[in-house]
Amino acid sequence: MYLIKEFDSKYNTKVNEFIISIFVEEFGFEEYRQELEEQDNLDYIKDGGNFWIALDEDENVIGTIALKRHNKNEMELKKLYVRKDYRGKGLSKELYNHVISVSKEKNIQRIYLGTYNKLETAVHFYINRGFQRIEEMNDESNDAIYYELYV
Repeated sequence: MYLIKEFDSKYNTKVNEFIISIFVEEFGFEEYRQELEEQDNLDYIKDGGNFWIALDEDENVIGTIALKRHNKNEMELKKLYVRKDYRGKGLSKELYNHVISVSKEKNIQRIYLGTYNKLETAVHFYINRGFQRIEEMNDESNDAIYYELYV
């Protein structure tokens, strides 16, 4: 069992450690370690977006997802991570569906995101949900690729 709830600053260190365990340690993005250690996840909320976490029965972080507001009609999907032992069990879909529901409630018209080619499972996840690649935003210098979805 798990619970999805809005981010609370008391979880900031746990969330950062969780994301580092996946993005840096599992997938090898070591260059982002310091930035992630110092991340204040309340920034997503302060800017008019939101951040959600999934917790297991022992209050361990097992999943995250965020929306960063860029303007009245557009948000960026950020921080979709799920702990390895919860992958393939529907948690990422539940987090994603929650974000889509909130986006519709807030009359968001466009959601975009950046990811990396080597995160193949993530790329397929987004494409399977209707995200289209935005060629003009891709950054070949760091293999970043961008996608958008009109809600």
